[in-house]
Amino acid sequence: MSERIAFLGSKDTVSGFIPLGVAAYAVSDYESALGAFNECLARRYAVLFVTEEIAQALEKELKAIRFNQTPAVLVVPSMLGSQGLGLRRLRSLVEKAVGADILSRDEPTAQKTNARMGA
Repeated sequence: MSERIAFLGSKDTVSGFIPLGVAAYAVSDYESALGAFNECLARRYAVLFVTEEIAQALEKELKAIRFNQTPAVLVVPSMLGSQGLGLRRLRSLVEKAVGADILSRDEPTAQKTNARMGA
């Protein structure tokens, strides 16, 4: 199954996934990222992990395939740390699906209301 998974990111980020059998694409700029992305589409990977930096560079291309069944694109932090892009994308998708931001760090409205009423 792991041959159906690819990872696009910096060399430092993707190298740790090679022993797991993940197809690792070390990219450093838009041109190399675009080439690797197109190769991943041609090879029909089921899952594509993309670091936040690469996802920002490939924003247009990722939007173009967002409704495709495959690949499932997962935006993850790189070795540099999180910029919050993955969580923002997930929050947006969940909000569209369920009609509310259930991933917010704030307390749910019902808990706030109950706390004010002394419940």
